[in-house]
Amino acid sequence: MASDTLPRRRSMTDAFLVSRNPEVANVVRGDLISLLEGMRQRNAHLDDFARGLPKLTESDLSSLGQSDSTCPICLTPLLAILAEEETALAMDSPAHPIEELGVTRLVRTCGHLFCRKDIRGWLYQGNATCPTCRTPFIAPQAGDEQRARQESELPGAGEASFDAYLNNEVTRAFEAFFPLPGAPTSAVPRSDGPASSEEDFEQLEEAQFEYDHDRSEFSGMYS
Repeated sequence: MASDTLPRRRSMTDAFLVSRNPEVANVVRGDLISLLEGMRQRNAHLDDFARGLPKLTESDLSSLGQSDSTCPICLTPLLAILAEEETALAMDSPAHPIEELGVTRLVRTCGHLFCRKDIRGWLYQGNATCPTCRTPFIAPQAGDEQRARQESELPGAGEASFDAYLNNEVTRAFEAFFPLPGAPTSAVPRSDGPASSEEDFEQLEEAQFEYDHDRSEFSGMYS
């Protein structure tokens, strides 16, 4: 039974595997271009959502029955936020940008109320859901779902992705060093035998002796 799990974080081993296989560059380039284009479209949608946030008045709060409510993020009473907005607009240089003053409501989605400064900061930090109920600000496009469905139906589409390539490489390396029972012995790297191990040990001892010998020449310099 398949389960949704977090994607594995990439490491320098993955980068080394890519550097040894230049053919995967086209796949990586395509994935990066798709990622950047998706981020650009997502940021554009968030900017449009932020510009469409309305400014509520005290009468709006009364009609909604929210006169005694507070901002769920900063816990400041909404009426106090409106009073702060009125004072700031009367000043020549407000402490905050005008578009961040006052109270707003997520009219396009769930309808929760926030102070404009906090919800705009939440948006521009890259969050795309309501901080109270996690309702998405951006609805998934029907074209994106159809395109993903069509790509998944293509023959060999699963092996064309960069993640699938890396997973296959890691699996092959793991099976080479830790073969399953009944696996062909040719897939397991072997040494030349005991003689090879003895030669490696002698070379290691010789290198260690040379290292200690070199250090002994300077043992009394700082005493």
